[in-house]
Amino acid sequence: MEVVASLIDYYGWREVVILYLDDDFGGNGASSLSDALINITARVVQKAALPPDIDKYTLGNILARLVGIQTRIFVVHMPQNLASMLFAEARNLGMMSAGYVWIVTDSYAGTWTSLDASTNVFGGLQGVIGIQGYYQNDTLQFKSFLSGWNFRFPGSVLPHLYGLYAYDSVWFLVHALKAYLLDHSNVTFHQSALVPNGFANSSDMAHLNVFEGGSSLRTHLLQTNFQGVSGRIQVGPNGDLVRSEFEILNVVGHDLRVVGYWTTNTQLSVFRPGNSMNASSNSLGPDDAPHTLLQVVWPGSVTKTPRGWVLPKNGRPLKIAVPNKAGFKQFVSWSGNSSNVFNGFCIDVFQMALNYLPYSVPYTFVPFGINGPPVYDDMIDRLAEKIYDAVVGDLTITTKRMEKVDFSQPYVESGLVVVVPFKDANTSNEWAFLRPFTTKMWITTFLFFIFTGMVIWMLEHKKNRDFRGKPKKQVVTLLWFTFSTLFFSQREKTKSACGRFVLLVWLFVVLIITSSYTANLTSILTVQQLIPTIQGITSLQSMNVPVGYQAGSFARDYLISINIAKERLKPLSNMAEYERALNQGPNGGGVAAIVDEVPYVQAFLSSYCGFTIAGQVFTKSGWGFAFPKDSELAVDMSTAILSMSENGEMQKIHDLWLSSKSCDSGSTQVQSNKLDLGSFWGLFLITGLASLAGLLIYIIRLFCAFVRKGPPDNQEESVSRSARFLKSFAAYAMEAHPSASEKGGSTHGSKKGKNHGEDGCINESKLDKQQNETATSQVRVDLNGMQW
Repeated sequence: MEVVASLIDYYGWREVVILYLDDDFGGNGASSLSDALINITARVVQKAALPPDIDKYTLGNILARLVGIQTRIFVVHMPQNLASMLFAEARNLGMMSAGYVWIVTDSYAGTWTSLDASTNVFGGLQGVIGIQGYYQNDTLQFKSFLSGWNFRFPGSVLPHLYGLYAYDSVWFLVHALKAYLLDHSNVTFHQSALVPNGFANSSDMAHLNVFEGGSSLRTHLLQTNFQGVSGRIQVGPNGDLVRSEFEILNVVGHDLRVVGYWTTNTQLSVFRPGNSMNASSNSLGPDDAPHTLLQVVWPGSVTKTPRGWVLPKNGRPLKIAVPNKAGFKQFVSWSGNSSNVFNGFCIDVFQMALNYLPYSVPYTFVPFGINGPPVYDDMIDRLAEKIYDAVVGDLTITTKRMEKVDFSQPYVESGLVVVVPFKDANTSNEWAFLRPFTTKMWITTFLFFIFTGMVIWMLEHKKNRDFRGKPKKQVVTLLWFTFSTLFFSQREKTKSACGRFVLLVWLFVVLIITSSYTANLTSILTVQQLIPTIQGITSLQSMNVPVGYQAGSFARDYLISINIAKERLKPLSNMAEYERALNQGPNGGGVAAIVDEVPYVQAFLSSYCGFTIAGQVFTKSGWGFAFPKDSELAVDMSTAILSMSENGEMQKIHDLWLSSKSCDSGSTQVQSNKLDLGSFWGLFLITGLASLAGLLIYIIRLFCAFVRKGPPDNQEESVSRSARFLKSFAAYAMEAHPSASEKGGSTHGSKKGKNHGEDGCINESKLDKQQNETATSQVRVDLNGMQW
């Protein structure tokens, strides 16, 4: 039976019928087959126990009932006389035609090699698969047996495998007795105690003596190991042969064709047991691989592997439940009792998929939910109870439902989303001009304005008259110069090379910032901002507001499972109710949001404006057709749906029923994010580095000029040398350079101007003639070392 299970698994069949002799041998075989099929997720759907004295009429009635079922895989486990009568009746009923599969165990197939093929004994077994024990016919033991057999019974048919087993069993006992006699010199018996029974101990068996060395003989039997006619003879602790080798035969014409072998080690294989490296010369080709079988000719002389099941022609049409929906008619609609016509996207997909099946499927649609909204879980329960044969419609595949029924391949991707109404963003308040930038961006920009102004002031104040004066005036000049760069209208001119370099980089940064600000502000003030009132499923969980869902949908159970109270849930039936409930809102008797599947939401948004999807899809699922558990039709329908998806037929049906148009008034959400620091940090880094580089060059060259000039000699002695040096350098750095007219006013000023001119980064341009004439009237005044 493990060999039979391997064949079932190899060809992908899932349901079988077993016919067996109604005795211990047949019953145990049927139970063993059931156990073996469990390991490969297959099952015996029906058992037919045939009594030994069954007549043809009764046997014909049993087979006639089996013709009307769906399964076409039959396993026969009975002796030759009963099996011959069974196949004769099966042929009369047309059960030996294409589509049927017959597998015969070795209780009958083991006798095939002893039958005379010339008598057309295989005429009624065309395409049958037989399993019989395998033995090698090229061993010395078998050749010796064959020679003795032909000498004693010339011209007779060679006994089949069970005859060889009988021959080996005698030698099995001989080897064990020989070993026993070598260990024990005496063979003793004792009289058995007679137990009274209803036959007054009249049985001859009751008077036999009992062998006293039985336990020791059993030990020797278990230890016996020799090469017999049928192969290696050795038994395990339970008395079963250690080796299990079978060959799989196929009846083709008047011959038996070997299509493969089976052993406990290799399972199915094309290699003979004990000779795994060489293929059988009479059955295997050079290109055949192990763990497979050769081509089988099935009943009806077909080579294509049968499906293993059919829809019986004399059976009733499939009773298919279809939900009777009040809304979303583009998916499923029913015309009513008058014409009983079903239409919609789901119906068209199902009917088109049937055209891809290699057989016809009679069916009839039955509306479900005539007296109220259809509850989809109730339809699944009816299908599991075999009240319906299938469910077709907008049926979502869930884990709970898959535990009860089987689904086809999903033909629509789905998932739950939240639908909410839009509200207009307030773009006309007094602070709307601040919205283009985030707070951090505004602060960073302001700080860089101050920082850049201070750097330019430090680079210019020593040589540039525009950046000198009283401290209050210099602060005002610094701020005015910096913020006037926003409009590129600064009056003060930069005269040092470093100052011009820093200003050039800063003006580039200001250009980018102002352009970005203008563009984003324009978008905010001119484009209508539509913001959802709820941001997603998380918002619904934390808010105590009513939530809508489609009546009969699994969404209700899902919302309850994520701790949304039942009292908050409100069932809705169609798109008109969706719009009315969302517009009324939670305060007007409506809902704050609706949770539904993506296909319904897309259909709703294509027809009604002012609503949007809040957040992301928070569950992943799909729509499929439901069938009873272990239904072969579900597998074929899945293949058909995949074929439709690949060749574009599914998309054509989708475009026919489901519109992709959207509202013209802007039902899609427009996002205008504020610009943050992350968008401009590169620009700020560039201008910051440029400013620091210019300032560093200025300080280095200023320090070099100070060192060449030397510190003044009139410093207090009480101050340390380093302090005097730093104080002198600071005073030198803050000291303003004299004008061109001041250079000629005194020798000291001329000398100092010469020292200042040694700074290569602070090269003041020559004053024009008008400035020189005006400057000659100015007086240089020294008061306690301070220069004004």
